[in-house]
Amino acid sequence: MNRTTVRLDIRLGVAPAPEDAAGPSSVVLSTTERQPPGARWTPQPGPALDRFCAALGKTAGYPVVMHDLADYGDLIDALYAGDVDIAWLPPIIALRATARGRAIPIALPMRGGTAFYATALFTHPSSRIRDLAQLRGAHAAWVDQSSAAGYLVIRASLRQRGIDLNRLFASETFYGSHAAVGKAVLEGAADVGASFVHLDPRRSRPRRAGWGDVPVRMLATAGPIPSDMIAATVRTPVEKIRAVQTALLHPSDELRVAATALLGAEGFIEVTSEHLAPIQDLLDHLDERIEHTPIPGRG
Repeated sequence: MNRTTVRLDIRLGVAPAPEDAAGPSSVVLSTTERQPPGARWTPQPGPALDRFCAALGKTAGYPVVMHDLADYGDLIDALYAGDVDIAWLPPIIALRATARGRAIPIALPMRGGTAFYATALFTHPSSRIRDLAQLRGAHAAWVDQSSAAGYLVIRASLRQRGIDLNRLFASETFYGSHAAVGKAVLEGAADVGASFVHLDPRRSRPRRAGWGDVPVRMLATAGPIPSDMIAATVRTPVEKIRAVQTALLHPSDELRVAATALLGAEGFIEVTSEHLAPIQDLLDHLDERIEHTPIPGRG
């Protein structure tokens, strides 16, 4: 008689993260945090991840086993194959997997009072470029090919507006970080750049942006973009998904402390269709080969 093996644990998949794979919220928000500015909140193997898995398992009622994958390509393959049950994913990869019916969004980490950010195409305030119609022939600065805020989303937004990117820019350069993009634009090495921005409708200037506190001219914005997402494969049993989601939305003190230490998350919110709709509308306009784009510096 054939017997189906029932797994009693939850397999959590993680992979090394590029500079803003989790969105710019993965960078510490202020000097009041325990880590210095520029430190990144990512689920790398180590004591913090071990404590998070232990606390999540205790709260959810299932042992949580960590699976460390080499990169996001391997993580997505494992998610699609059902080799992991739950995964921490950057926004675009998570949304692609969700749109294709391969993953179920469980929760969004909250940092600094929000789970979202926007992206902006910006230029120096004295630039000759005053609107999108004047972009032709400009020198563009991007973060890297896997950056949602620093490359992917603003380009998708431009395509959605009917702008042909193939012949738009005189040159395009990847600078590797949001700070470097801001410096390139402000010092004249590039005409325009893309970076994250936390908009505040009550203020004339952004609450926080990748170019810092200096004034710039924003030519276009897009979003909101979820910073990152905890998602489950569609093969994960419903009871496990509910257990993990309930644990994250209503964490024990131990899990709350562990989530803060690992992800910089002060809490989690449930994912709704309204959260994902603005960015899902851009999915058809994204650059191809996103899921397996190599992480800069990893060959």
